Amino acid sequence: MVIKPPPHLAYDLTAIIKLALSEDVGGQGDVTCMATIPADMEVEAHFLAKEDEIIAGIALAETIFNEVDPSLMVLRQ
Repeated sequence: MVIKPPPHLAYDLTAIIKLALSEDVGGQGDVTCMATIPADMEVEAHFLAKEDEIIAGIALAETIFNEVDPSLMVLRQ
């Protein structure tokens, strides 16, 4: 199940994400990452919770990941 952030009349979330990313990486990419991480590197991350929990911001994080690289996948189990 995919939960998207609710629409909000006061702002365009995608525009805010694009602005924040352009401010951070300036369209050139992050210099430190480019110098230290191979461009073709693939990674995988796992989050393990020892107890039931509620995590806020997952839908926002997925929106940001999609803006950075549409090929990124988020799987929930």
